[in-house]
Amino acid sequence: MANLRILGGRARGRSLRVPESARPSPVRLRKAVFDYLRGRYPDRGRFLDLYAGSGAVGLEAASEGFDVIMVENDPQAVRVLRENVRKLNLPARVIAADASGFVRRAADRGERYRIVFLDPPYDHDLGEALTQVLDAGIVEPGGRVILQHPRELEIPFAERRVYGSSAVTIVEV
Repeated sequence: MANLRILGGRARGRSLRVPESARPSPVRLRKAVFDYLRGRYPDRGRFLDLYAGSGAVGLEAASEGFDVIMVENDPQAVRVLRENVRKLNLPARVIAADASGFVRRAADRGERYRIVFLDPPYDHDLGEALTQVLDAGIVEPGGRVILQHPRELEIPFAERRVYGSSAVTIVEV
C-alpha cells in the first residue's frame, strides 16, 4: 500500500496508509479544494465524503476542523480508513455502506451537510450521483457539492477547475 500525507491542519505532514483499491486525489487538487473551503467556511461544519476510497479528502477535511463522515463500501478500504482515523486521532467517522443507500438514509433522518464531496469510481454515473445528493436535500443552504472527475467531463452551470488529468466541479446549493 502506498503512503500519502495530510497537507494542512492539525495532522499536517502525517502519513496515511492507502488501500490498493483506491485512487487518491492528487495533492494539487486537494490543496486547491481546501484553500477554497478555508476562505468560505471559517466555522467549518459537517463534511460528507462519499466514495471515500483512500480517505485523503475526508481526513484532510477532519484535519482542517470539519466534522467528517466518510462513506465507503470496499471492505479493505474501510479497514484502512478506520486505522488512519485512529492513528491520526481525527474527528471523523467511517461508515461501511453503499453511497446511494447512505444518501437515502441521511435524507430520511433529515441530516444536512455543509460540504458533500463526490469522487465515485470513474465508471459510475457522476451526474446521477450529483442528482441524487441534490434531490435528497442533504446539503444545507449555502453549502457546496464538490465533484472530482476526469478533466474531459464538463458539468454545465457550475464552477470548474482543472488539475492535470483531473477536474473539480463545485456546485453551490
